Amino acid sequence: MDDLGVSTVQIRDNRYDSVIHMVTAADGAEKFYATITGEARYESVDEAKEKDELLRQAYMGHQKWFLIKNSDCADFKDKI
Repeated sequence: MDDLGVSTVQIRDNRYDSVIHMVTAADGAEKFYATITGEARYESVDEAKEKDELLRQAYMGHQKWFLIKNSDCADFKDKI
């Protein structure tokens, strides 16, 4: 990033009009995370929570950052 002359904040704030962070099912809807399997899902519940938190921290400074928690929704359809 130094070679490009940009910072993570510049990229975050200028690349995206808004950021909608839908919290992983592993955090608050664990029963759904555990029942869905597939090649795309390879993290444990704890690993998924850790990655979700890192993404949350990376984008939460954006002026139009929105967080959608599992506890705010009745079901996945409501979350979407």
